Amino acid sequence: MNVQVGQATAPGPSAHKEARSASASTGVLVMYVVGFFMMYIAVMTPVVSTLAVKVSTLTDDAHRVGALSVVTGVGAFFAFVANPIAGALSDRTTSRFGMRKPWLLVGVVGGVLGLVIIAFAGAIWQVVVGWALAQTAFNAAQAAFQAVLPDQVDEARRAKVSGWVGTGQNVSALVGIGIATVLAGAGINTAWMIIIPAALGLIGVVLFSLVLRDRVLDKASAEPFHLGRFFAGFWVSPRKFPDFGWAWLGRFLMLFGFASYNNYQLYYLQDRFGFDTATALSWQLRLMVLQAILLTVSAALGGWLSDRLRRRKVFVVIATVLAGAALAVFALAGHPSLLYVASGLFGLGFGAYMAVDLALVTDVLPNRETEAAKNMGVFNIANALPQSLAPAIAPALLAIGAGGGDANYTSLFLIGAVIIVIGAVSTMFIRGAR
Repeated sequence: MNVQVGQATAPGPSAHKEARSASASTGVLVMYVVGFFMMYIAVMTPVVSTLAVKVSTLTDDAHRVGALSVVTGVGAFFAFVANPIAGALSDRTTSRFGMRKPWLLVGVVGGVLGLVIIAFAGAIWQVVVGWALAQTAFNAAQAAFQAVLPDQVDEARRAKVSGWVGTGQNVSALVGIGIATVLAGAGINTAWMIIIPAALGLIGVVLFSLVLRDRVLDKASAEPFHLGRFFAGFWVSPRKFPDFGWAWLGRFLMLFGFASYNNYQLYYLQDRFGFDTATALSWQLRLMVLQAILLTVSAALGGWLSDRLRRRKVFVVIATVLAGAALAVFALAGHPSLLYVASGLFGLGFGAYMAVDLALVTDVLPNRETEAAKNMGVFNIANALPQSLAPAIAPALLAIGAGGGDANYTSLFLIGAVIIVIGAVSTMFIRGAR
């Protein structure tokens, strides 16, 4: 992997035109979605369930929430740092294999190594190290993956492709939870709940890399990378690019609210309804099946309508409100049957949201020709930062009303719902997209 390092110089428009690949074929785009989906099986399965299961095997009930918060918070910090740096380096990579492909492959291998460390960890600190490595490496791969969208997909198809990518990201956990449920029911070692999804992620990224006709950047056209200048200039001004700023804030608030539930749903099911681990995983699987079905329908319909009507914001706002309502139902649910209602709302909301939000930010992305991966990396801070902040704040919110049994989860989820709805409001201020 070759990266130009030195003082920054801007390449001319013709150089970037030469570096850009032709619009990808349908077959390549199918493999793009499949590769993203399989990588997210490896990434999302620990986030949703198996990290919580692993932490439970290494600590007691009184300390597991705090331990999980440390693991997820540290990992999210590394994701926060790795994604934009990897994106900027990807924009400058002059490998003969392409600009994105080396980062895809190195990222997924490093991520799998981190998950293997977690699988065989004998102490919480080892889980912290493994998850930090996994988050760093997988986010490097994600930065390259997302840069493929503006690289190779024309504007008329972006929302549709974005919708299927978003669907894959959210449905991916279903596969991982299904594997974990089967293994837990059979009494098989927890390590396999992590290793099998990791192997699927590796296979998916390698297969996509084999069919990708990546952009190849000439060394003379590459903008040199200087770490000091990168950090000094690592800022997309919301005053200069307000639409990008509002899109960033909307994603941040949406993901912050979602992270308040996502990291703790296994413990929520166990604590509120008295489920053991196998039963909680089984309920997660049922809820994810319903959510996946509605998410897929909502994403396909939302992406198609958005492209056809040439509108983005209205779909984002409606989707965000539905997700906020889902979190409120989770907060107030006193019987497991209500969880189906909440998961259904989440599926409808997140499907429409993921179908359109990535296309929306691509439409307002600053300096698309020269800094696509770097600016998508900045945008992905809105994905990573909530996953770091939410675990840091969650223990305090969970302690509110702890003597009342369920009041702690109620407080956490209701605050998350309010934050999500505020995210819908921020989207309305975007002027450069309809």
